[in-house]
Amino acid sequence: MRPPNIVLILTDHFRPDALGKSTPHLSKLASEGTRFEHAYSAAPLCQPARNCLITGKYPSQTGISGNQSPPLGEAARQDTFMRHLQSAGYYTAMVGKHHYIDRYGVGMDVTEDDAAIRDYGFDYVFQVVDDTENLHNDDEYTKYLARTGRLEQFREACAKSWSCPPHPFALDDTVDGFVGCRGVRFVEEYAEERPFYLNLSFIGPHPPFWHPGELQHDPDRMAAALGVPDRKGDRVKHAHYMDRCANIDHYVGRLLAALDARGLRDNTAILFTSDHGENAGDFGIWDKRYFYEQSCGVPLVLAGQGVAAEQRGCGARVSKALVSHLDLYPTIFHLAGIDCPRDPGRDGRNLLDILADTPGAAHDAVFAQLGTAEMVRTANWKLVFDAEGDGVQQLFNLRRDPQELDNLAGVPGYESTTLDLVQRLLTHRIRLTQRTQAKEEQRLQRVRIV
Repeated sequence: MRPPNIVLILTDHFRPDALGKSTPHLSKLASEGTRFEHAYSAAPLCQPARNCLITGKYPSQTGISGNQSPPLGEAARQDTFMRHLQSAGYYTAMVGKHHYIDRYGVGMDVTEDDAAIRDYGFDYVFQVVDDTENLHNDDEYTKYLARTGRLEQFREACAKSWSCPPHPFALDDTVDGFVGCRGVRFVEEYAEERPFYLNLSFIGPHPPFWHPGELQHDPDRMAAALGVPDRKGDRVKHAHYMDRCANIDHYVGRLLAALDARGLRDNTAILFTSDHGENAGDFGIWDKRYFYEQSCGVPLVLAGQGVAAEQRGCGARVSKALVSHLDLYPTIFHLAGIDCPRDPGRDGRNLLDILADTPGAAHDAVFAQLGTAEMVRTANWKLVFDAEGDGVQQLFNLRRDPQELDNLAGVPGYESTTLDLVQRLLTHRIRLTQRTQAKEEQRLQRVRIV
C-alpha cells in the first residue's frame, strides 16, 4: 500500500466547544478516531499560529510574533512539514486561507503571491482571504464573483457584514462554500499516482459572522457569556457564530463523501483543527488574542489511516492528554512514514505515541506565546506571564475552576504554585533558545540533566 493521503482541515476562530450537535460530520469523524479535549494553539493569533503549525516552532523561534509580520526566513521555509512531504514524493496542495505572509492591507491581487506560497512547500495553491479583506484585495473568490457578475453586489453587502445581515448568495457561493467546493473538486479530480497532502483551509468562523438564510441557532439556547452580565446581543451574535460553524461542517461532510466516492477514505489520514479559538463574548471579549481556554484552546480531531479507533466498546475516544499544535509536525511525519528531522528546538510530540501511552511521549505541560506574554498549562494549573505587564497576569486552578472565573494571581497562599510555574516558563524558554558549547559544559554545569 502506498503512503496515506493526508488531509488537514483548518478553520479560523473555531472554539473547542463549537464541536457537538451543530457539527454532525465532525462529530462522526471524531467517533472514528480521537478527539483531543485539551489541545492548544501555540499562539492565539492567525499568522503566528499558522507558522508555528507548519514549522513545529514557537513565535520566539520563527520570529512571527503578530499579524503583518515579515515572512519566514528561507531556512525555515525549507523546513516546513510540507517541504519534507514533497521531498518524500507527496503532491501538496493548499486551498483557502494560508496567512503565512500578510500583505492584505495594501490593496493587491493576492494570487500574485502564489509563487511565494508555493515556496513554503506546495505544488498547488488556491488562495482565498477573509471576508472584509476582500473589500480591498482580490483573490480567487473575488475573481469568481467578477466572472459571474456579482462582485459589486458582494462588496456592497460585505461592507455591512459586521451587523450579520443575511449573506446575499446561496451557501456554495459564500467564501466558505467556495473554499469547500474547491476542496471537494480537488479530491474528485485528483489523478496523480502519488499520495497527496491537502490543506483545506476555511475562512470561517472568523468574523464577520454572516451567513445565508435565517438564523438556525436559537439565541435563547446559547450559553450565557462567562464573566459578564448576560446580554441578548451576545447570545444573538453567538448564534450567528454557531451557524457559521455548522456551515463549515456541511463542507467537511461533502469532502468526506468525496473521499468515500473515490475509494480514498481507507488510505487517508484526516486532521481537523483551528488556528486558534474565539472568546465569543466570554469576559466581554470578541477576539482571540488571549490565553483563555476558548481562545487559546482549539478543537483537534485525528482520524483515518494510521489512527486506531477506540476498541473498548464505550463510544468515541476522547483523549484528555495535554497536546499542542506543535505536535502536528512530528505526527504528520509519522503518518507519512518518513523520519522527522531531529531538532532540540522543537517541542512537539507524536500524537500517536501519546495515544499509545509510549513512555516519555506525553507532555507534563504545554506552552503558548503571543507578543511579550507566555502561557504554561499543566494538568491542574494555568499561568500567564507578561514581561511588559508586571509579570504574572493570571493564575487559574483549572481542576477547581474550569471556567477561569477566579484569577489567583497575587492571592496570598499561592506563592509556591506561582513560583513553580514561572520557573517552568523560564526553563522552557531557555531550553528552546540556548545551548551550552561542549567545552563550557565543564565550567557552567557540574551535572547535566537531560
